[in-house]
Amino acid sequence: MKNKFLLVLLLMVPFVTYATQCPTSNVVEDAPLFQWTEHPAANGEPAYFSGTLIIDEVNLIINGETLNTRAYAQEGQPLAIPGPTIVMEPGKKYVLKFKNLLPYEPISTAHNVMKDPNVTNLHTHGLHISGESPSDDVTRFFEGGYGGDYVYDIPSDHMGGTFWYHAHHHGSTFLQISSGAFGMIIIDDKFDPIPQNVADMQERHLTIGYLDPSVAGTGGDTLVSGTLAPGWNVNGKVSGSVCMPANTWQHWRIVMADANSNTEALSFGSQCEVALMSRDGVWRTKVPKDITDNIISLTGASRADIALRCSADSTVSVGNQVVANISADSALPANPAVHPYDVDGVSQWNSYRPGYLRDLRAEPVTNFETVNMGARTINGSKFDINVPTFVTQADGVQEWNVKGATKHPFHLHVYHFQAQTNCGDYEAGEYYDVMAAACQVRFDLNPQTSTVFEGKTIMHCHILDHEDQGAMGWMDVIGGNPAPVYPSSVTYMEKYQIGVQPPPPPVPGTVLDVGSITVTTSGIGGGRKIGVANIVVVDEKGNLVEGAVVSGEFSGSINEVISASAATDVNGQTSINSTSSAKGNLSVTFCVTGITVTGNVLQPFVGSVCSSL
Repeated sequence: MKNKFLLVLLLMVPFVTYATQCPTSNVVEDAPLFQWTEHPAANGEPAYFSGTLIIDEVNLIINGETLNTRAYAQEGQPLAIPGPTIVMEPGKKYVLKFKNLLPYEPISTAHNVMKDPNVTNLHTHGLHISGESPSDDVTRFFEGGYGGDYVYDIPSDHMGGTFWYHAHHHGSTFLQISSGAFGMIIIDDKFDPIPQNVADMQERHLTIGYLDPSVAGTGGDTLVSGTLAPGWNVNGKVSGSVCMPANTWQHWRIVMADANSNTEALSFGSQCEVALMSRDGVWRTKVPKDITDNIISLTGASRADIALRCSADSTVSVGNQVVANISADSALPANPAVHPYDVDGVSQWNSYRPGYLRDLRAEPVTNFETVNMGARTINGSKFDINVPTFVTQADGVQEWNVKGATKHPFHLHVYHFQAQTNCGDYEAGEYYDVMAAACQVRFDLNPQTSTVFEGKTIMHCHILDHEDQGAMGWMDVIGGNPAPVYPSSVTYMEKYQIGVQPPPPPVPGTVLDVGSITVTTSGIGGGRKIGVANIVVVDEKGNLVEGAVVSGEFSGSINEVISASAATDVNGQTSINSTSSAKGNLSVTFCVTGITVTGNVLQPFVGSVCSSL
């Protein structure tokens, strides 16, 4: 028994150290933690937390060089890259008030192009929450001088892990992330059943970001400038030093934040031992995996939770470039009791899998889809918020055959997906939310066995200039949990003016008009399909019109007169489904023949505007 104990100690403590004292300058510090305000339960309403995040213009000095850019901060705190680290817990409600303090500019009507440099929003990358407003809906947007309130209901079984937030307005995502609009999210893992020696490891929160000031001018940008050269940084420090005790395991939470999200080799010097504990915010099935060559392959949107122990000063590299130095200081307090293994100090331990992350490899599949990732398209089509890539019932396990992702990394919002076989760097049975490999993947949309959310689930290429130019699509989930609601005790809103630079009032129109018509079909079973027409109603000035009713006619493979649609929503949109159906390859045309709106001075539309499938 004594010999076994001695063996464990020898495995835990290297024999020789060559450590130095931590430097006093250019030290990599963790980003500040976002501070939530707790609102206790009252008047029958459950407790929740709130806080305010801003984005604004800032001029930063990084290693003596300048960068004028857009960055995040908690309201009242300095703007910085990365933004503050946002920590949340499973089973709790959070209201994040988001304010865009950038200069106002009107939103462009152009689509799938670089545009709107000062228009923004917020995406909680990797969180298993609703993709509909007021939650993680990336189709919401805020011009400068506007804000809105997000609601994050974190499921009670949400696995603890490392995630990130970043700008995601379609057309300005590439510009804003390239110049620093990102930060870390942590779902606290204190509720996960993990060994105490793992939970007790000291954490470091490290965002390895690629800043590229050469994006200045993209989409009409006039804000980004400075002398900083494009390159990697760690928590805003170029070639900074990460200090840690020598010969002591630490838990490093790592976010890779690069708008060009191709696969990179993240490596650590030979003076260190590396063990992989989780990827993309999900504990490995068996924890940890010893990384014997000290190299982990990650995309520029991936996360890795690693355990790291260094006997001497070392380095962190991306590719062939050293991005940070590691100072292993023998004078810092060491803790030999902590390590990433099971309690015996050498074995792997089995992580707990909540229902939405259970092993699906032997499960029956209810729906199969193929996703073809292209340079500017998904499945051959550019992004259209009116036309889903897939319409999927919330009734069981989904299997997607993802193609083309090696060059165009595939990211799915809301749901992690499980690799069914080994696909390059992606291991069979493990879960990811970004994948740079062709692979068959599965995820669960059965409300009886998983937490499922109705409505929009965005998918896109995470090379973000590709995404901005059309390589994005979405799945419309029929069934599941609805979007969360605001607490009723305080007035929260999806969008409001914050008075920084008020926009000019829109010039009102006088006549209703057709903004666009998109015609498609939808399967209803038995090989039959119905016609679907998505219409946007505007006035002759281009202003979106809410409350308008459309009449028209389907022709071609389906012939049917539509006397009245549902009223258009705040985005001027309505959708019309035919009641008739047909089989085979359909040729369908829809013509708008009339538009009216009740209680409005706008004159009716009379005429005919058509679009065909």
